[in-house]
Amino acid sequence: MALIKARSRGINLADTFAFTGTVSGAGGNAGTEAFLAILSSNQSVSDNTATLVAFDTESYDVGSNYTNTSSNYKYTCPSAGKYRFYAQVSGATDGSYAINNSFARLKKNGSTDICFNSSPTHQNSHAPDTAQATIDITVDCSANDYFQIYASINSTGSGHSVTNVYSDSSRRTWFGGYKIAWVP
Repeated sequence: MALIKARSRGINLADTFAFTGTVSGAGGNAGTEAFLAILSSNQSVSDNTATLVAFDTESYDVGSNYTNTSSNYKYTCPSAGKYRFYAQVSGATDGSYAINNSFARLKKNGSTDICFNSSPTHQNSHAPDTAQATIDITVDCSANDYFQIYASINSTGSGHSVTNVYSDSSRRTWFGGYKIAWVP
């Protein structure tokens, strides 16, 4: 039995190519729109009350579509497509009472709940005094749809009306997203 040696020529990427066709289904500008925003310091929230999380610091904002100004804190989709959004909300107390639940909500255009997640602890003692709720979802979006994260924390403390959305150098509370597909 004889073995035949095959040789592949390949493409020289240094060559110049003349393209005269039309590309379709290439995905538009997927991957060119992305952001990650963090909460730079603790945010006080009323117990068991949905509150807009003040993601005031941008780690990155490709396309400049995230707004980190007071009472906005939102990502606005510049074009239609499928976007992946992810977030983590960390609830915390001062340690003198525990957390029953930490909630995270992704809202579309200020009112519609797109995703809701909780982190139940069901504690009756002083521990745990932190709890995290996460969101990870892909959403079909139209141009100019905007998204925000709301948090609520339900504590066990009698007479404790304020809890915190918690942040520190470990970036425990964050909100990010990116475009994954173009929609014609």
